[in-house]
Amino acid sequence: MTHDYLRDAGIKTLGTRIRRLFERLNSNVTEVYRHEIGFEQRWFALGMLLHDRGPMNSRDATKMLGQSHVAMVQVVRAMEEAGYLERKADPKDARSKILHLTAAGSEKLEQVSSISQIVDQAAATLLAEAAPDFMKQLDAIDDALDRSNFAERIQTVFTEERQHS
Repeated sequence: MTHDYLRDAGIKTLGTRIRRLFERLNSNVTEVYRHEIGFEQRWFALGMLLHDRGPMNSRDATKMLGQSHVAMVQVVRAMEEAGYLERKADPKDARSKILHLTAAGSEKLEQVSSISQIVDQAAATLLAEAAPDFMKQLDAIDDALDRSNFAERIQTVFTEERQHS
């Protein structure tokens, strides 16, 4: 086995290791979606949200998915260009648009759902083998960050270090 600098560096490279893990998982799933049905994996969350909850404005979708405004704009634009989503005027707010899946988008999401079940099974076997409590731990990290975000935690350590200097 080759030397893994990031693993050996420990907590110093936590963010980089998480990003690397994400890329290893995500790139494989992206290829499956592209190869099997011509769908971009990054559209999955918004597509499923609209499929499950119905039309909504992008501000609400952004909040529900915990994504940045910029990321949401990119996904909306790409899905719209692919013919899977359309934006319609919000009757309650002229400045806002309501996101709707098109008929083609709804049909594609049905195909995505069947592949997603296979991806979910593969993920479950990976977690069962390597980290059975991973989802609980991930929830715990999310909850802790909701209580105090990482920037606040960094500032706390800076403050404590300055007080002890």
